[in-house]
Amino acid sequence: MTRPNKLKSETKTYNLLMRQKQWDMLSRKSSELTRLTKQQVSAADIIRLCIDMNMEETCNEIERRYRAQNY
Repeated sequence: MTRPNKLKSETKTYNLLMRQKQWDMLSRKSSELTRLTKQQVSAADIIRLCIDMNMEETCNEIERRYRAQNY
């Protein structure tokens, strides 16, 4: 059986290196949310939503830290 297509727009695949602690938290939250919602909530679902919710704030923080180091 193939995986259902959750994304209805064009996609791009990206490999991500993360700390074991980060993966453990994602895995645990994925399992908890899957049980709660009775629908599969994958680690990728969580990562995509985090990106959507925090992209601007995260980029601003990186820029702020860069400027602090270079001034």
